[in-house]
Amino acid sequence: MDFISNLLGKDKTQTFLDACKSGQIEDVKKLLRSNKVEVNYQDAYGRTGLICAANSGYRDIVELFIESGANLNLQDQNGDTALTSAAKIERADIVELLIKNGADLNTQDENGETALKFAVKVGFRNIVDLLINSGADLNIQDRNGETALVSAASRGHRDIVERLIKAGAELDIQDKDHNTALNAAAKIGHKGIVELLINAGADLNVQDKTGKTALIYAADRGYRDIADLLIEGGADLNLQEENGLTALMVSAQTGNKDVVELLIKGGADLTIQDENSNTALELAAEVGFNEIVDLLIKAGAGFRS
Repeated sequence: MDFISNLLGKDKTQTFLDACKSGQIEDVKKLLRSNKVEVNYQDAYGRTGLICAANSGYRDIVELFIESGANLNLQDQNGDTALTSAAKIERADIVELLIKNGADLNTQDENGETALKFAVKVGFRNIVDLLINSGADLNIQDRNGETALVSAASRGHRDIVERLIKAGAELDIQDKDHNTALNAAAKIGHKGIVELLINAGADLNVQDKTGKTALIYAADRGYRDIADLLIEGGADLNLQEENGLTALMVSAQTGNKDVVELLIKGGADLTIQDENSNTALELAAEVGFNEIVDLLIKAGAGFRS
């Protein structure tokens, strides 16, 4: 009994998808030619034969669907297309095939991620290059407001950040927490990415939802080299976060003496007060950082009378 006859009494559509998932190209061909299954059939989860084949890495079956006129941009219940599915398993050959045949590069899944955003997130550099070179939108934001650039910066993918900058990605788009790529890189202490973004012209003074800038993050976490880069790049030294703290005040109360020295040398205002009317000097004294207290007094700071 041949394959088509064996479908009697079975769910032929499910058998069709199973054949696509398992790479049984001859069975897929027979079903398509028999007209017993529609080429764009979607199951209860929205999966098509093309999506199943792409997700399983069967290029020959993907090619068969393309030749059969399949819709390349249908999405399953998670919002994945064949292109997204191929990108997620790092199959550049299938991604390239789908792109050449007109697949939409910018379709977003249920999380708002495109194929590019996913590839950036997990560091699939070959897929990233392919999508950028094919004209993918670099500035689409996912449901958290992250762009590909913010994602790359927050995960320390320096080479991908460089690639995105060169391709023209917008530098200062903010996510839902108002972080930019620069803020994200400063948070994780990635000097190389911070330097790339400064040299590319990123805004050094963008404040996130809590009012913190890249410099405040560097000061808080003791990233002296990053603080130095930001100061040399012209960052505003006196911006205050939501509690009224400046970079100097944050570094003083966390004991980051090297950063305090940089900020004093850079001309930070020693007299600014936080929401509790404390200056950098008073914050350092309160937690017993005597060397910082001495530095601030030597620079001209004084206690309130």
